[in-house]
Amino acid sequence: MKTIIIIFALFISSTVLHAQFEVSSEFYRYSDDNIYNSAFKVSDNIYNTALNGAYNVSSNKNTLQVYNQNSMNYYQENIGTSSFFRKYGLADNLRLSDESQLNLGINYSIKNNRDVFTLLDFTQISTYGNMRYSFSETDVLTGGYIYNYNNFNNFSLFSNSVHKTFLRFNSSFETETSLMLSCALSAKLYSAELGNPASQAYQLNLYAQVGQSIAENTGLSLYFQLKSNLSQVTRSFVYDNTLFYQDELFNDVFSNEGYETGISFTKLFSSTLGLKAELVYSKRDYSMLPVLDFDGNIIAASRIDNQFGFGVEIQKDLSSYFQSLSAHINWNYLHNNSNDTFYKYDNQLFSAGLDYAF
Repeated sequence: MKTIIIIFALFISSTVLHAQFEVSSEFYRYSDDNIYNSAFKVSDNIYNTALNGAYNVSSNKNTLQVYNQNSMNYYQENIGTSSFFRKYGLADNLRLSDESQLNLGINYSIKNNRDVFTLLDFTQISTYGNMRYSFSETDVLTGGYIYNYNNFNNFSLFSNSVHKTFLRFNSSFETETSLMLSCALSAKLYSAELGNPASQAYQLNLYAQVGQSIAENTGLSLYFQLKSNLSQVTRSFVYDNTLFYQDELFNDVFSNEGYETGISFTKLFSSTLGLKAELVYSKRDYSMLPVLDFDGNIIAASRIDNQFGFGVEIQKDLSSYFQSLSAHINWNYLHNNSNDTFYKYDNQLFSAGLDYAF
């Protein structure tokens, strides 16, 4: 951390600086008919508020940002599910040349839950660095590294470090077609060995996306993502005579492998009104998560989910009525078909909200 701060200071001290303070806020209301995404539907209204602040110091060579993010999810009926999230961070964008730039950052996050869910409180320290190089105005290559340390205050059993390296290529063509290809290799290392050699997991992630303009202010985008677990590990604990797996509690990205594909449609009706619709299908294999019946008996070696999703979002810029104000309306539907009866479910989520920047 000390080295990163020294690098930031050297770049800042060598140039003429310009400073700017930014504050933004959000307020959203969600109507969710299945808040736990399970066969036992529990519905609720959720109110999300967020207040974010940033202080930017910029020059002709770099932009340094110190920021703070705060958000709260309040559940109207299931109050114990409510949570509060905070993040403090430092980010720097260094322009090394006309073709290349270096991005560095570090942040610290805290999530606090309520009632019995305080058992799942955690903190995270994250650092990253990536280099972006432009071969031309249309071809850009980005490579980088991300490190996260996840500390579960009440369950050191689950605390872990995640290392991720990635490479991403973006290109655009005269046919108004865009292409993005990326690959990432991630490793999760548990802090507590517990005498178990299976304390680490590795995952390969491949991603491809093609976008095409089909008319004025209208576009289509198609993507495909493949996740492959090179090695796997999971952990569990018993609470109130019930066995809980980490994969179920935190929806960990290492918990499953498979593929996901989707297509999205975007339309700008005017400079202030836009619509986006998306259709997604995924198949996930939870090979470390056995399927149990409601009596606790194992009926299948691993859980397999096939999920279909559809969503529509409308965005409206309201700056003509009130400066820096925008509104969003969303509707999302999920259908999850699983060999685990507990995870056979449908979910509909409707949300509406306002964003405001000071």
